[in-house]
Amino acid sequence: MAIETFKVKSKIAVTLDIDSNNTVIPLFTYIPYAKSGYRVISEYLEIENLKLTTWITSLPAVEFPTFSIEASESEQLLQALNVEWGSDRIQLNVMLQINSEDWQKISAYSLLNRSPYPYGEYDLGNHNLGDNSMLGLQIYDVGYGLLAGSDKVSAYGDLIRTIALEELSDDSVKIANTINTTASIIINSNANRKGLIIFNSSTKDIYIDTVSTVSVTSYIIHLSPGGYYESPLPIYKGAYYAVITSGSTAIDIREFI
Repeated sequence: MAIETFKVKSKIAVTLDIDSNNTVIPLFTYIPYAKSGYRVISEYLEIENLKLTTWITSLPAVEFPTFSIEASESEQLLQALNVEWGSDRIQLNVMLQINSEDWQKISAYSLLNRSPYPYGEYDLGNHNLGDNSMLGLQIYDVGYGLLAGSDKVSAYGDLIRTIALEELSDDSVKIANTINTTASIIINSNANRKGLIIFNSSTKDIYIDTVSTVSVTSYIIHLSPGGYYESPLPIYKGAYYAVITSGSTAIDIREFI
């Protein structure tokens, strides 16, 4: 059957506030892809460009560091980290759940009151979820409480779903046929063909081709007694011709449409 692979891209967003408490909040609700007449072979999920915007007012405002001209890059970085992780803060944990088991913390961010600036922004990166995991966010108390009052944290990004579908057959037809020493058509062209199976249930060697000039010395398919052929992908939708060396016979042919 024909297999089609494509991507579906959609926006996702979730907001945490005072009511979120310390519960892990999934980034989105996963609904498996479905399409009438098709079977989903695989679905691979990715989150890209995940961003976080915070409005924190319940904590004391943080005084941002100033750096002397002589301060090295490492000294500036250390001072910034001390402010980020040593100030009154609310911690945001990025959590991963695999196969619906326990959530696991994979990263953490320190959320501060950045007054007089109205909000803070964070880059949470890209995440490959595969077909069996979910990403969630959790507010965690590190001694300064959880979100309170009008505090709010919003995450947003792009959900990319790579989907492989197989078109299903709605019906199958048994094709009557007669094969003899003169090359003749055994299967007509069919634009709606989704699959084809040929089984040589006779006692003769069968020679098959997609051209009417098929012969016992020029062919693409040779089926000995008990031989089996299934049309490969992409499905050929044209006619098939067959011939044998002597006498006449019939074989079993199933066309899926």
